[in-house]
Amino acid sequence: AGTNIQEHLNAIDECTQPYLLAMGTNKNNIHVYYIILDKQAIPCKSVSGLGAFDELFKAHFVFGASYSKVLHNMYTFVQTTIFQIDIGKVKESPRVAELRARFVH
Repeated sequence: AGTNIQEHLNAIDECTQPYLLAMGTNKNNIHVYYIILDKQAIPCKSVSGLGAFDELFKAHFVFGASYSKVLHNMYTFVQTTIFQIDIGKVKESPRVAELRARFVH
């Protein structure tokens, strides 16, 4: 048996950066995605993983949330390469800058 959304929210013991919670009968049958932020569940409009990630990424800007340290380089890559936001203004790691340069050229 899976966990319901309220059980998941009640189990959060610290404020975390926004993240996705996928719910379904199993990992191959996800039927809803939520953005979890400050013990709140925000339903995603998208029913696809890619669309839900798009909403999650944008939620960082809407709510003024910082990127998780662990995922900072990945989010910076998405920000500068895919969405082309603040290129040259945001601090990129050398690896992110190298990857972005390869995709652009």
